Amino acid sequence: MALKQFALVVLIGISAVSTVSAQTKSNAKTEIKSEAQSATKSDPKADFEFIATVNGVPITQGLFNLNLQAALAQGQKDTPQLRESIKNELINRQLIAQDVVKQGLDKEVDLQDQITQLRQNLYLQVLIEDHLKKNPITNEKLKEEYEKQKQYLGGGSDQATQYKISQIILKSESEAIATVGRLQNGDSFAKVAKEVSLDTATKQQGGSLGWVSPAQLASPIADVVGTLGKGGYNKTPIKLSNAWVIIQVEDTRSSKIPSFDASKNQLRQAIIQQYLAETIKRLREMARVVQ
Repeated sequence: MALKQFALVVLIGISAVSTVSAQTKSNAKTEIKSEAQSATKSDPKADFEFIATVNGVPITQGLFNLNLQAALAQGQKDTPQLRESIKNELINRQLIAQDVVKQGLDKEVDLQDQITQLRQNLYLQVLIEDHLKKNPITNEKLKEEYEKQKQYLGGGSDQATQYKISQIILKSESEAIATVGRLQNGDSFAKVAKEVSLDTATKQQGGSLGWVSPAQLASPIADVVGTLGKGGYNKTPIKLSNAWVIIQVEDTRSSKIPSFDASKNQLRQAIIQQYLAETIKRLREMARVVQ
């Protein structure tokens, strides 16, 4: 099922969030909790205990525990062989890291920015997991979200309309109006998108986003798409955050809405994304952001 998400462009995704699948990770942690407890020490000093040293550089018990938990979450069994394999992998990584530093290749890595991004991703995961502990996603919540999505996609029926659309994204209203003028004068949508669209992910494909459902689109876009016929585009540019958008509907088709049971994982992600969207909106309203 197509899901409502949050973004500053037409198709949504907390990027990156290559989005963090926090619910899945949280479930996995619950499933392996008893097994992982025997694999990790409750003593907070575990992070300072070493399982090995490589040329005098320690590999901590805490790092080993993180890798062991990840392996157990993926369905592997806690065995002496698995533990030995993880330890050897960590030793090998440390050897590679030391060799990279020795060759001076570490200077080619923007390590501080990489660390900042990793920290932010981990903080995002912690935020979501804390929210889910306090507000568990029950089966009733999933059913409520399913009915809401079903109503949005197909007006309560089991069929949903999908649109094959293309987009042109511009930085100012004046540029967007001028672009509409080009389209009205006969320039093809694909040609104009390749020349002026700011969206590097789609401009080389003539702005094509492929087949999408209304729930995958930001609401101002979804409202307009439903009014356009095949081949039509909006004559009035749509403001979306700091950009102006022109959408063309290339084609439409009907598709069957998946059953509730088949949609549960996507419904969980939709609820999580809605929570993140609300949180970000609240934080941005309270923050002083200078660009």
